[in-house]
Amino acid sequence: MSHENGDEKPKFGHTFEVPGSSPVGEEIRNGEITTLDDVRDARDGSDFLREIMGDHQHKLKVSSGSSGTAYGIIMGAPDAFDDMGYTVNKTEEKVFISPQNQLHQSFRQRRKEAEQNIQEQMQSIGRLRKEKHMLEHDIRKLRSRVEAIKAKDETQLKSDFIELVDGANAGSQQGGEAAMKTLQERNIYPSIVADFQEMESIEDLEEGNKLGDLPANEKAVLKKKYKMYEDWKDLYGSEVQKRLQELKGELNRVERAIEETQEWLQPYVQDMVMIDQKEQSDYYEEMTKYYTIGGYASMEKNLEFICARGLKSEEGQPIVTDDDDEITHYQIVYIHAVHVNLAGGDQPQQNAAGPATAVVFFFPAIVDKHIYEGIFKEKIEKMDNRFESLMDDYTGNFSSEKGEKLKKAREDEGMRVRELRQAIEDEIEGDVPLEVSSQIRRIEDGLDDISTLKKEYVEAIDEILDEDFSEEAESSGPDFYEGVELKLRKFLGETDRYVIDAGAALGELQGQITNSFYYDFKIGNGLNTMK
Repeated sequence: MSHENGDEKPKFGHTFEVPGSSPVGEEIRNGEITTLDDVRDARDGSDFLREIMGDHQHKLKVSSGSSGTAYGIIMGAPDAFDDMGYTVNKTEEKVFISPQNQLHQSFRQRRKEAEQNIQEQMQSIGRLRKEKHMLEHDIRKLRSRVEAIKAKDETQLKSDFIELVDGANAGSQQGGEAAMKTLQERNIYPSIVADFQEMESIEDLEEGNKLGDLPANEKAVLKKKYKMYEDWKDLYGSEVQKRLQELKGELNRVERAIEETQEWLQPYVQDMVMIDQKEQSDYYEEMTKYYTIGGYASMEKNLEFICARGLKSEEGQPIVTDDDDEITHYQIVYIHAVHVNLAGGDQPQQNAAGPATAVVFFFPAIVDKHIYEGIFKEKIEKMDNRFESLMDDYTGNFSSEKGEKLKKAREDEGMRVRELRQAIEDEIEGDVPLEVSSQIRRIEDGLDDISTLKKEYVEAIDEILDEDFSEEAESSGPDFYEGVELKLRKFLGETDRYVIDAGAALGELQGQITNSFYYDFKIGNGLNTMK
């Protein structure tokens, strides 16, 4: 996790105060669970946050003759908290259509069509990405040559001439028999490549100069090659820069094509997310619900909202603030809403005019900034980035912040993966298995985390590339006061700004929900206020 105050952590345990009990509450407070991934691991792969929020404080249940009224109640609940100064985000929306009816088949057909459209475009995006990577590779090579020309790096330019021009057809029957590389390899002039690299002008071949003692035949070849080199360098300097600009233009075209294809695919991917996400085995459970009648077009929609407002600690008392630098805790109102739209008995295949029920559950919580960022903000960002994540899954384009950082640092040093592995061997003065190269590639591709490498390898990479991967890994775990020290520090009042009276803060939030929102909301919508 990243925080505004990266060097500051709670020392007295994390704040996670919810009504009643939470299945993972204690693990969150003691730092065993700090991220959304941790929640998934603890809850059998589920990140539906209702499961960790304790007991709901209030429940609204509204039935009406049409879906509009019920859905309006659901949307009005988070909107009211937005008016109260909370930041409101929808973090889940799933639709279930009861099977064995025409509407269900219609949705399934729509999903199938979405899948087909995605599959067709996946291949196109894959080809575009491959073209993009090849262009990026060519641009990197050309950029280094442009830099060599600007810096008048004769060694690099001569190497390019030997490889790309003079040695282009080396060993073939197309004029490459006289290439310097061929003459050297056949031991005709064993030092001709080194001699060419040493030349600064044709005058170097004259008697009395540094290459004046060479055989006359080799001098004749070198003189001819050097004149060719001078002509090529003059032409190459302008052409390579022109080609670099052309490649950049092609890269922009490919990147634009990828973006446009993704935008075009967005509605189809959204259909994939929304429509009938249940596994086939889940239908047995759904068919037991009282409103699910075979052949009737009943629909259930589950929605999840996170409403959050920042707090700062003043002598242990929570004060509302919207200054990111001051925020240490958050008031959370977690809302889970279920909207059930039933098909009418006279029109079992249509649910548009059928009766509807909305049930809205409210869960208050007080959490510290670190838990908010690791769990709640992560869930918000998951929803925001859902389309991009699915596109990455479909096209095989994975990303990792540390992986990208590792790849950039390695390329900035001009090292291949093999060379990095060899450098690690030199750094630790020991053997490094060949499979470490494969691990590094998987990390750079976003398929593995850098923590999969041995600690000594990560520390060696830090030294070689001047990075801080090992420090980042060490700084992620909890470092709390414990036992007698914890009690003594609290007794003496030696606490940090992440210590507040969470119980009192939760009670205040519960009162706010009841008195400033719940009754007013129900009365405003003409609902019974007896409970």
